[in-house]
Amino acid sequence: MCGITGITKTTKFNQSNISGATMLCHRGPDHQGNWENNYVKLEHSRLAIVDLSDAGNQPFEQTKGQVLVFNGEIYNFQELHKNWFDSSTPWKTQSDTEVLYRGLLKKGLNCLNELNGMFAFGFYNSNSNKIFLARDRYGIKPLYYYHDGLDFIFASEQKVIAEFIGWNPDLDNLSEYFVFKYVSGNKTMLKNIYELEPGHAAEFDINTGKLKIWRWHDFVKERTEEKIDYDKLEEILFQSVKRHLISDVPIGIQLSGGIDSSILAWYMSKIKGEGIKSFSIEFPDSEYDESVEASNTAKKFNFDHHSIQFSVNDFIEIWPKAIKFFDEPINHPHTLALFKLYQVAKIHVKVLLSGEGADEVFLGYPHHNKTLRITNFNDLRNFSKFLDFDLIKEYLNLDLIQNTNDYWGKKTVSAKYWISKGITGIIGYEFHHHLNTLLNRIDKMSMANSVEVRTPYLDNELVEFGLKQNIYNLFRLSENNSIKRKIPLMKLYEKLFHIDISDKNKFGFRVPFDEWIQNKPELRKLCIETLSKNEQFDELNHTKIEELRKNLVNNDVLNNFQIRKIWVLTNYLLWRQNTS
Repeated sequence: MCGITGITKTTKFNQSNISGATMLCHRGPDHQGNWENNYVKLEHSRLAIVDLSDAGNQPFEQTKGQVLVFNGEIYNFQELHKNWFDSSTPWKTQSDTEVLYRGLLKKGLNCLNELNGMFAFGFYNSNSNKIFLARDRYGIKPLYYYHDGLDFIFASEQKVIAEFIGWNPDLDNLSEYFVFKYVSGNKTMLKNIYELEPGHAAEFDINTGKLKIWRWHDFVKERTEEKIDYDKLEEILFQSVKRHLISDVPIGIQLSGGIDSSILAWYMSKIKGEGIKSFSIEFPDSEYDESVEASNTAKKFNFDHHSIQFSVNDFIEIWPKAIKFFDEPINHPHTLALFKLYQVAKIHVKVLLSGEGADEVFLGYPHHNKTLRITNFNDLRNFSKFLDFDLIKEYLNLDLIQNTNDYWGKKTVSAKYWISKGITGIIGYEFHHHLNTLLNRIDKMSMANSVEVRTPYLDNELVEFGLKQNIYNLFRLSENNSIKRKIPLMKLYEKLFHIDISDKNKFGFRVPFDEWIQNKPELRKLCIETLSKNEQFDELNHTKIEELRKNLVNNDVLNNFQIRKIWVLTNYLLWRQNTS
């Protein structure tokens, strides 16, 4: 896993001495490299995972003028090596980078359909003078871009692009952020900086300045499987974990105490044996703490386990740091706990497995009981709303903010697209929006600490298996109206661990922010100090924010809506202060 940057040199950025590789060295501390000609400059920061030799360094060029910068892992690269090339082909490395590079030369972007992995890459072809970009099917790896005429920049993180064009908040997206905690589609919180969406590719013609973007992967399938083939599921899971364990550096696992990471631990132990390093977060004196369950799982397999306490003081210390690496306001409070987990894990390993994605593939959220019933785009675009606009708009200066009557951003177009595909499209919408925010926070927090996180539940074959299942195979109500969710993994867990937890309530990975903001004066102090600086920013209603700040100063008991307002406003102000 790495950091990549590319920039055209034809106009206003020609004389810039900004180094994307240096700015992204936290993503790749092992090597920084660059390649350039008269038209384009490509940079790469490498976190060496597979083939640690210098031959795997990037930018990668074997055929003159054909250059690749690649972030991620192609897990089936050994298989592709055999399928795409005969044994007489000479190879210079043992890396997936070379397989991807040669695949692009041989097949062009058609090779994307055969890649099983997480990736975001830029490929420059000097013959056509074009830059090609692509992002993996489910958006595990991020990619951002800027386009203005002949000027084009792409990078793994927004901060690189912002260093060139400025940190300018896009106030048109502010309403959507405050309602949903994130902005959708290709938009970001920064003006003129866009996100290449999951499963999309792009082509930029340096000669004409024309940018073309298209969806290369549309994963939604018909749910034709009436009965689950559990033998097949176990084999696919085994092969997925085995692929995700390919590494030339130490690899560990992130344990949550839930069934998803426990199942991964079972397979990981079967493949690699004892002594694997595992990591979990502990929330002392919180009802959401599942560290005991995580420790018990680690003990069962004789893992070298690290239970990492996360306190309100950790939260306060890490919050500004996390925003610095996130480049946008933080959406999920548990993002900060992940930062600390990766901070500790970095000392011991370079790669971690995570259970992220299982709930989307196998329908593990209680909210699926509601969302799977949605039949119109309006209800779908309102999915995951954090605050009603009527509750938050009074904290904004509506004279400066556009689109106040349309706070859905790109969600409207997206919801219409996905709802047209029926019930399978509802999960597609969740992948494209909710899961994308979770994957972005994993990438940003892990790479801030030079750790690669892999997600075996988002393996191509496993996702395809899950998406083909009849909904009834995955999620249903029992006779007493209790929710049966994530049924295949629940049954597999019972088989592997001899424990039936199908009726256990889902906690999820929650940081007790609601508890702490009520009871911890040190957290209130940080929010009070941050909210007091709102007058620096004209897009906010200073009077209303001052009223909210006084609720904290007076140590008032806060209702749920006040807590949510404090969360989004404090995040926004910390971000604005960091980028101003």
